[in-house]
Amino acid sequence: MLQTIGKTLGSALAALCLVATLAVADEMTCTASDGKGNCTTAVGADGKPVVVVGEGLKVGEKMDCVDRGNMIACQAVSIASPPPVTFEMTCTASDGKGNCTAATGPDGTTRVVVGEGLKVGERMDCQDRGTLIDCHAVRND
Repeated sequence: MLQTIGKTLGSALAALCLVATLAVADEMTCTASDGKGNCTTAVGADGKPVVVVGEGLKVGEKMDCVDRGNMIACQAVSIASPPPVTFEMTCTASDGKGNCTAATGPDGTTRVVVGEGLKVGERMDCQDRGTLIDCHAVRND
C-alpha cells in the first residue's frame, strides 16, 4: 500500500516538474548583438531587456524566443513571402537573339527585363523578383 502511494506521488511530482519546464515561444525584438551577427539582448512585449542567445540575428530583427531554463534561445521569425504579382508589359528592345531586354509597363516607364524568346512589340506577363523582372509571352487562356 505504501509503495503504491509512493509511486503515485512520485509520478505526480515528475509530471509537475515536466510541465513546469515546458516553454512557450514569445516574440521578442533584438536590441544588442556581439558584433558577430549574434543577438545577445532582446525586449519582449513588456519592454524589459533580457539576455538571450540568438545566432545569426541582427539588432532590430523580430525573433521567436523560448526560455529553456538555463538560457533564452531565439531564432528569426519566419514570414511567408507574398505570392509574386504578375503585370503586363510590352517589349521595347531586344538583344537581337530573340530575347527582350527592355519593356514598357502600363504607367509608361521603361525597365530592364529578362524575356527569353520574345520580340519587340510583344505583350508579356512579367513578375518583379527583386533582383530582376522576369517576363514570358502573354498566354491567351
